Amino acid sequence: MPDSSVLITGAGPAGLVLALVLLKNGVSVRIIDKEVNHRIGSRGSAIQPRTLELYDILGVLPNILKSGEGVPLMVKYVRGEIKPVGTITLSEHVKPTPDTPHPNAHVVPQDVHEAVLRAYLRELGCSIELGSQLLSLEQFPDSVVARIVKTDADGKQVEDTRFDWLVGTDGARSTVRKQLGLSFLGETQSEHIAFEDIVVEGIDPNFWHMWHEPPKLLYLRPSGLNSNVFMLIFTDSSKALADKTFTREELIEEFYAMTDRRDVTFGPTTWLSDYRLTRCALGAYSSPEVRFIFPISPPTHKTIPADAAHCHSPAGGQGLNSSVQDVVNLGWKLALVQKGLAPEALLNTYSEERLRVIAQMLQLTTDLHKKIFRGDSKNPDEGWFRGGDVQMLGVNYSGSSIVQEDDAVQGASVTPYSTSGAGHIRAAYRAPDAPGLVRVGSEGAPTRLFSIFSVEVHTVLLFGGDDTTRAEVLGRLPKEAVRAVLLLPQGQTTTNASSPALVLEDRAGHAYAGYGMRVDELTVVIVRPDGVVGAVAIDAEGVERYFQKILS
Repeated sequence: MPDSSVLITGAGPAGLVLALVLLKNGVSVRIIDKEVNHRIGSRGSAIQPRTLELYDILGVLPNILKSGEGVPLMVKYVRGEIKPVGTITLSEHVKPTPDTPHPNAHVVPQDVHEAVLRAYLRELGCSIELGSQLLSLEQFPDSVVARIVKTDADGKQVEDTRFDWLVGTDGARSTVRKQLGLSFLGETQSEHIAFEDIVVEGIDPNFWHMWHEPPKLLYLRPSGLNSNVFMLIFTDSSKALADKTFTREELIEEFYAMTDRRDVTFGPTTWLSDYRLTRCALGAYSSPEVRFIFPISPPTHKTIPADAAHCHSPAGGQGLNSSVQDVVNLGWKLALVQKGLAPEALLNTYSEERLRVIAQMLQLTTDLHKKIFRGDSKNPDEGWFRGGDVQMLGVNYSGSSIVQEDDAVQGASVTPYSTSGAGHIRAAYRAPDAPGLVRVGSEGAPTRLFSIFSVEVHTVLLFGGDDTTRAEVLGRLPKEAVRAVLLLPQGQTTTNASSPALVLEDRAGHAYAGYGMRVDELTVVIVRPDGVVGAVAIDAEGVERYFQKILS
């Protein structure tokens, strides 16, 4: 097998997305998973709007959307009643806008989600090596040697292979984290949650169904419209069942005891799991010779535990989404380093940027868990709402050393999940979409910014100004790492014919309006490969200052 630059251990959504980002950047990868077969189970099924935007930029969104549905209503019952006693709106449907085309979460069972991502990887010539597990690793100044054991029909084969980088996306029970001797800092509580995917007859699959008799809570979540496979979730927040590991039959007994619904029957179980409530993330470690990077860790090493570094309540559907956003943040930086365009010090900012986001995510999921599962609220239903911060559209990197913020806001106290609230484009926040862009000199179909943004390069958007000021910016861009886009205001279709930029007319007016731009003065918006605004500059010097933070 040819050598690969990066070994990815773990083929969940985080590992698959990281592989896609790196492969699109021309970085060779090898992705292994210790399971002999691809995992089944709906597991984490909520894909939040910000993750949908990243999937749009990555080019995988169409098949993700085809594979799931929006968030339905939840109906709640009391014991013995067949008719619901009320409904809970999990998420208000938000009408798409030009700058936010994906404002609503999408529900896709995780096994289906992973299958979609694997299909895109196969198109890039990458397949998952199942039955392959990391046994140990040995660190060197410029590489890491991984000992991998592969189990197949012929038995076990052990190999030692050298990689430039090793990334652990193998989850909360990470082998990579254990090999590095890293420990979680946080708390493990007595309560736990039991999950199973099970065939259910007698329940409407168009809704989620909930019974709540504190300290017990049970709900059924359908795998999709017209599907009779539901995820059954049960928890007891008392200590009575703290050490209990449930079987299928015991969970069915709990259902009947709580509901008295003998009209509901159960078929086969396809997946069953117990989750001990934990809220934790990696702390600092004491092995400076280990070549490893992760939030909250020293930034000078080469083995990177990614989603293996935070564990928390599933309330709010933040875990899978945080892991995907982790690796998109990491992926473009690792690609620039691997291609020799950026110093390894750029990887320090993975920790710097994601740590504060994960810290608030842990608090958010803990608060939601208390409201949902323990009833720690005057209105227990409010914990189920999936709007606002949960959608993750406000996740930002304010205060990052590589984000060129306005002097007025740099260093200000900004929460990692907050929206900019500025009414105009601002560095450190998501770059909005804008449809209705038409290539000057072409009669082709209109395009939009999310179709132009790329995980492979920075996108430099030029608004306003004249040919002279724009030419100065274009002439000083690092050509190997950027794509320049000149956005002409609505109605303007002529400019310097020799411009090296992609020239688009903002025919629908959404780009200038959504970004709060003026026609009579130059503004340059630099969009990072992860769809975050890295800088808003007014001249070539401002653009150069930003790229000096990024590139070698």
